[in-house]
Amino acid sequence: MPMADVRIAEVFTRDGLQTLLHEPGLRQPSTEEKVDFIFRAARAGIPEIEITGFVHPRVIPQLADAEAVAAAVVGKLPGTALRALVPNFRGAERAVTAGVPKISCLVAASPTYQRLNSNMSIEENLRDIEKSVDLAVRNGIEVALGMAISFVCPYEGVVPLSSVLSIVERGIEMGIRDIHLSDSIGLAWPALVRERCSAVLDRWPDVHLGLHLHTLAGTALANAWAGYEAGARSFDGAAAGIGGGIAMPVHTTEMGNVATEDLVYLFESSGVATGVDLAQAAANGRHAMQLVNTGGGHVTGFGTLDGFLELNRQHLSEISAAPPGESTSKR
Repeated sequence: MPMADVRIAEVFTRDGLQTLLHEPGLRQPSTEEKVDFIFRAARAGIPEIEITGFVHPRVIPQLADAEAVAAAVVGKLPGTALRALVPNFRGAERAVTAGVPKISCLVAASPTYQRLNSNMSIEENLRDIEKSVDLAVRNGIEVALGMAISFVCPYEGVVPLSSVLSIVERGIEMGIRDIHLSDSIGLAWPALVRERCSAVLDRWPDVHLGLHLHTLAGTALANAWAGYEAGARSFDGAAAGIGGGIAMPVHTTEMGNVATEDLVYLFESSGVATGVDLAQAAANGRHAMQLVNTGGGHVTGFGTLDGFLELNRQHLSEISAAPPGESTSKR
């Protein structure tokens, strides 16, 4: 039986950039460089791109050019779904005015993290999302719901499953069917991811369930596969694994997003179609590293399996052709 396809979403130009403020020595890309990267991602076959976030520029100055980025790409990439993060109703208003065709609303499943991240309670945030959904529907804009801290909270520990399900239920009641569970700090593990994905899809099998994974514990790819086995079909990644946590006592590139190119390799090598060109995705990862001066997804380094094998075979040929006694690597 053929494996079900997945949808990869590139979030470098939003989640990859929003924590640069907290990392010394990192470089902020210009608006033109962000726009160029979005076009590169589309050429690689990435089906969905989170182009920016409509957040307050004092809070996240790296995304202060949200309108300019949207103006440069909306309507210019046919066949590529473009979305933007909106943390509140004001952000939704800005996104609608900018003509973004899809918004991703955000709420956290942890009360403590929710308050630190948005200065709202979970209930206040959900009521705010209801207003954003109403605005979007009236303007013909798609809506997704991203749930931060769906697995482990850096302050409260493991988030109760009941909290996750109650928020999903509220999203369903609003008419949202595109819902992403986020391991915002990268400390989830495969059994926990499988449990939560299965619990959601057992109750609401018509939901298009996605995962937004970070890498702190090194389990992001295992978590992606566990989620896939449980029925998740959408996966966010950031080129070169760039990104970090917010509303936390530490900000570290080791907490970054799972790399887009690593996700593509995982699924394509396992017989799951992504529609993404792996070589181009890896090249985009290297380009993102140059833009920001950090990063390092695994596949970013070697590109593709065929390319890596060819390089080593050439090296082997050089060794084999060397005179006796000189067949040692000089690399």
